[in-house]
Amino acid sequence: MTAGQKAKSSTMRIDLIPEISDVPLSTHPKQVVIPAKGLRARPQQARFPSPAQQGYQELFQSVYDAGFITDLRGRVRDVNRRAIEFFGHQSDEFKQLSVADLISGATEALVRTLYENLQHERFTLMQAYCLRVDGSSFPAEIAVSQIRLTVPHLCFFVRDVTLRHQAEEMLRTEHNALQNANDAIVVTDLDAQLEYVNPATATIWGYQTSAELIGAPLGGLLADPADAQRIISSLIGENYEWKGESVGVRANGERFRVQVSAACNRNSDGDVVGAVLSLCDLSTLDLMADVKRDLARHRAVFTKIAAQLVSLNDGLTVLGDMLAGDERKKLATVLAEVCAIQKTVSEEVEAEIDSPEIT
Repeated sequence: MTAGQKAKSSTMRIDLIPEISDVPLSTHPKQVVIPAKGLRARPQQARFPSPAQQGYQELFQSVYDAGFITDLRGRVRDVNRRAIEFFGHQSDEFKQLSVADLISGATEALVRTLYENLQHERFTLMQAYCLRVDGSSFPAEIAVSQIRLTVPHLCFFVRDVTLRHQAEEMLRTEHNALQNANDAIVVTDLDAQLEYVNPATATIWGYQTSAELIGAPLGGLLADPADAQRIISSLIGENYEWKGESVGVRANGERFRVQVSAACNRNSDGDVVGAVLSLCDLSTLDLMADVKRDLARHRAVFTKIAAQLVSLNDGLTVLGDMLAGDERKKLATVLAEVCAIQKTVSEEVEAEIDSPEIT
């Protein structure tokens, strides 16, 4: 490199993600006109390499990505076979098209910007949507470079990233499901160290944030730390799933029952690299069981009291029949009070059984 020359940097990125209209594309070809400002005027018309130049054609046609070459006005001058497959146009139709017909949101300013960037950058990478002949679109990653034939041209290589976008969307959906799950979800390595915990884990175990648990041992969440290693060892042995119960211990030392479901976590090569565990807090179920036991016990007590009041009522009725005058009136008053107590007890029993808390 001689003095005064400026080295080119490697790559510049441009994101061109417009909203795709449902209106079909116009059948009229678009023209992109670039002012001559900043471009050296050349008297001769741009000439494209002839078919005789087999080296260029063989290389261009063998590229896996869709490729098309434009002049500095954005008009398409050549395409490879993959571009015909991607966009659906016939080979001779491309010569009537411009960049704006193939890339959604492409404008005259974009073509000018691309050329100017390529005076300083070796490549420009674009994230954009490309337009097919039927009006549909697909997400694409586009690498743009400058190629000098008889005059400078722009070379576009288009890669369809639809599957990548679908995979990324699925990952986002799965991540949101994990983040919003009510049960604790954790991922560990083979040493039972926590690599991921969802927010429910921190909530159930009484920590402020999930970040406090990252890197901590799984055994720290359990009353018996050896349970963690037994689960991991079982998964990487003969079994690829493990289900059972353990005892968790919260940050404040409180113990509670935990239902554990564990499965192997594998890398892209299928090798076991750790475990994914779902931990369900059973303390609510235990509390419900306690409430049911208390309710059954209270029901038995109240039923016994009600039965005794009935017996007392019957006894007082018999005694009243044996009395006369003022004594019978006094007994009738007592009997009325007993009946009122019996009714009140029965109502309180039913109210206790039907209360929202018990339900």
